[in-house]
Amino acid sequence: MRLVVASCSLIALLLAAGVADAQQPRMRRPDDVGPVVTAAKPTAAKRRHHAARRTLAARKAPAVAPAPSDAPAVATASRRDIPDCIQVADQERQIAGCTRLIDDAKQSVKVRTAAYYNRGNARATKGDYDEAIADYDEAIKLAPKDARGYNNRGTVYRDKGDADRAMADFGAAIKINRRYSDAHYNLGAAYAAKGEAAKAIAAYSVAIAADRRNANAHVARAIALLYAGALPKAQADLRMALRLAPANAYAVLWNDIAQRRAKKPSAFAVTARRLDMTAWPAPVIKLWRGELGADAVIAAADNANAATKQAQVCEANFYSGEFALLKGTKDEATKLFETAAKDCPQPLLERTAASAELKALGMTP
Repeated sequence: MRLVVASCSLIALLLAAGVADAQQPRMRRPDDVGPVVTAAKPTAAKRRHHAARRTLAARKAPAVAPAPSDAPAVATASRRDIPDCIQVADQERQIAGCTRLIDDAKQSVKVRTAAYYNRGNARATKGDYDEAIADYDEAIKLAPKDARGYNNRGTVYRDKGDADRAMADFGAAIKINRRYSDAHYNLGAAYAAKGEAAKAIAAYSVAIAADRRNANAHVARAIALLYAGALPKAQADLRMALRLAPANAYAVLWNDIAQRRAKKPSAFAVTARRLDMTAWPAPVIKLWRGELGADAVIAAADNANAATKQAQVCEANFYSGEFALLKGTKDEATKLFETAAKDCPQPLLERTAASAELKALGMTP
């Protein structure tokens, strides 16, 4: 769930509210980086005044000799640290930039808090869970009333399989901020993983009440409702998710699953038109269109990042199982669901859904 606003001010490096792209429905963690907040734009009159002052200063200023080529690049390094620490495309670069800010004794508490938080996000993405937890610990020490540190630390405990600590952290985040939609969502996912569907649905409902545009929570609640036997309510949630985030591939997939189970015509050809076919889960969409087979989808799930690969292989197995089930090939579906239930990482909704499908097929997950 990531918006980054760039600026050149070190002191302005602050923790931001978690903002997610609609195409990130897995909610592994919000991973909201601490952006550099830009100052308000000056009025036209102020711009003219400042321009006049700069022109006057330039006229009065004596000529300045160029700096020697071997002068230390302190300012350049400082300008590089912020964009390195807030970008999320390259985890190693992010860790290095945040580390330089953390180690710089001149930085403010807010800057160092954000740098610890962002470095924790990067390490969590890499799968370095213990180091990520240590960074979130430091961020929490520096900003104990910021709920996001607890929430993200909770997701890492969950990824490690420590459900009790994860739920405690989600609860701590909610205690600080009752309207923290992501924390309610994550708590719901934790209940769903434990098989406590009613509590999961209740938590997702609070997440939606806190943020009515949280398409991810609508998708998650729909899945829980679907397996609880409340198909019409599940369909209503999925329609809302598509209205809020029409480019959310998972909302599109689950909407089609629900429609077919309700014996209604598939609208997949229409709802899938706005999806990004250059990024995951595009191979799953191609499977649904009949353009790829299950083996090809699983092969396409490969990724250099081990954590990303595990998640994508999980989804490839699960949705291939769903597709096989829709075609009536239950034996193939059972094998794929068994693999998903065994190998999917804890945070993914597909792990819980695979177990539910196996139970419906009379199997023990």
